[in-house]
Amino acid sequence: MTAASITRARWTTSLLVTWLVTSSVSAQWAPHPAGNVPRTEKGDVDLAAPAPRMPDGTPDLSGVWQRASDSEDASESDDSGNDGDPPLATFFDLGANLDDGLPMRDWARELRDQRVADGMKDNPDAHCLPLGFMQFHLHPQPRKIVQTPELIVILYEANYGVRQIFTDGRSLPGDDALPWWYGYSVGRWEGDTLIVESTGFRDGGWLDVQGSPLTDEAKIVERFRRLDTGHMQIDVTIDDPKAYTEPFTVRVTHELMPDDELIEFICLENEQSTLHFDE
Repeated sequence: MTAASITRARWTTSLLVTWLVTSSVSAQWAPHPAGNVPRTEKGDVDLAAPAPRMPDGTPDLSGVWQRASDSEDASESDDSGNDGDPPLATFFDLGANLDDGLPMRDWARELRDQRVADGMKDNPDAHCLPLGFMQFHLHPQPRKIVQTPELIVILYEANYGVRQIFTDGRSLPGDDALPWWYGYSVGRWEGDTLIVESTGFRDGGWLDVQGSPLTDEAKIVERFRRLDTGHMQIDVTIDDPKAYTEPFTVRVTHELMPDDELIEFICLENEQSTLHFDE
């Protein structure tokens, strides 16, 4: 086994342990039913009921969500591309379900391949830094959406990430804005779909575990649709002309975790793995 494969095995094992621990530890709060979801006469959450709505009539995306069971990280083709639907995104290789993979420019493909050859040891997640944009969407650890009329906040259990999506009518900042890990995000409603536009990313980002690049020229458009109480669909279009020859769109699906809460996850607490990444 090469040094790179050992490094990859160590980091992958660490990631799997994180998934197992966080998926088996229940929240420490006493059970408390969420107030914004419909219930049956027995008090169970009716996951198939119509999506709850805000006072202004827009869908209420609030709640604790997890990656849906049909978002498995399999490289084999799925049927999500039927009828013009985007293919499902996958955590390790974002373009695994695209017919020809991600439309990378030559330098971007070479960089991704080098990151893989290095065992992905420089993935920000492996160093307790903010996860890549799509890694957050696809991470098995849950996320909590808090929705207000002028601001939507997404709290990610993974590495304790926080995103703000402003829905108060403001514009995105200009090209001279300080680059951010998660970029700057503004949203607007078109019918029952929340459309979020994000720019201002740091250069050299990682979209997925393998290191598909994201650059400072990227614009990302997300389309959030709460299909019913228990299911949400997010179509993500990535337009990064510096790294890709054309825009591409992938789909993410989430399931509600009713009456649940996030747990505290501090990646740097007693972190010792990175000391061994180059061994």
